[in-house]
Amino acid sequence: MEPLNKSADLSALRIKREDGPGARRFLYPALATLCVVLVAALFFTRSRGGVSLRAPEVTTTRAALVTPTQASTILTASGYIVARSKAEISPKTVGRIAWINLEEGQKVKKGELVARLEAQELDAQKRSSLAQRDQTLAQLANARLDRTRARQLLEEKIGTQQAFDTADSQVKAFEAQVTSYEAQARYYEEQIKNAEIYAPIDGVVTVKKAFLGETVAPQGFGGAGSAGATFAIIVDLSSLEMEADINEQNVGKLVLGQPAEVALDAYPDKPYKARLRQIVPTADRQKGSVKVKIELQDRDIKVLPEMSCRVVFLNPQAKIDEKAKSKVMVPSASVVEVGGEKGVLLVANDKATFRPLGLGPASGAQVEATSGLSGGEEIVADVASAGHNWRAEQKIRVKKD
Repeated sequence: MEPLNKSADLSALRIKREDGPGARRFLYPALATLCVVLVAALFFTRSRGGVSLRAPEVTTTRAALVTPTQASTILTASGYIVARSKAEISPKTVGRIAWINLEEGQKVKKGELVARLEAQELDAQKRSSLAQRDQTLAQLANARLDRTRARQLLEEKIGTQQAFDTADSQVKAFEAQVTSYEAQARYYEEQIKNAEIYAPIDGVVTVKKAFLGETVAPQGFGGAGSAGATFAIIVDLSSLEMEADINEQNVGKLVLGQPAEVALDAYPDKPYKARLRQIVPTADRQKGSVKVKIELQDRDIKVLPEMSCRVVFLNPQAKIDEKAKSKVMVPSASVVEVGGEKGVLLVANDKATFRPLGLGPASGAQVEATSGLSGGEEIVADVASAGHNWRAEQKIRVKKD
């Protein structure tokens, strides 16, 4: 069959083999090879301490300044400052505070009047009882006269025994009433005295819960008013000591009278000489601990009740050279070598900066830094756990608790 249009140009349908896929068949393998080379180069530079994909995550610690006393430590514990002598002021009766002379920080003496409750009603009842007693005393005087006359008439055989007995009974009844009214007056007098509250010990007011016009109640009453049973606490500051919970497994390391050092968290650079005063003869089964009490031997005004503190129990046989200088100790795991020098990595502003150190003898898991640190600096705790080749300075991420 012949084409309908013999003059049509079919050259446009011809395949140009010189423009085929041969020119691009090496493009994709080349790109893949380039990616592999780049990744290999990146990991190589990272393994040589170069560019890191992500800043290493680290934990931190601090260089410790160890005194000669602390070098003989056998056990440490934390606890609080408490008072051996403390008094909670509570009224003996329910009443409203009419006068109070208590302020936090105020020094008081034993037997000093510190508060007074309203007692007008009690005073009125006392006066009423005394008035009834006086009235009954007048009636008693007349009854005694009647009894005397009845006795005379009985002796003269004019009166009867019944009349005398009646007069005598009247006298005894009035005497009983007088005794009752006097007892009531004494009761109200005691109630008025109970409305006056005195300091039970020498000390300092540390807590004040009640104020003028409030209603207070005795201990165990069930609570009337906002102050409740206790409206003030007085502490004898001369009796302050430390209490700490010691794990049962460590109690065997302690002996009564053992020397110690107590450092307040508020003033960590001022340790106080102390000694173990008491090991409480019972254990807490839930905590698995035993309470101990430590006496502070050179206590000063900085020591306050309820302050948190730490105690360091010392080896009784160790000889301590108090004139020796303190040492700066760092964990052995914190020591790293950079550029041929050994040192630690100081942490600041999410950066770890290498600090070369002069290192002394090791003591357990610690090593002495003879130069380069003064104590208290924050450093990377375990340089090996980060799995990183450290440089003189690099970004880091501090682990959050």
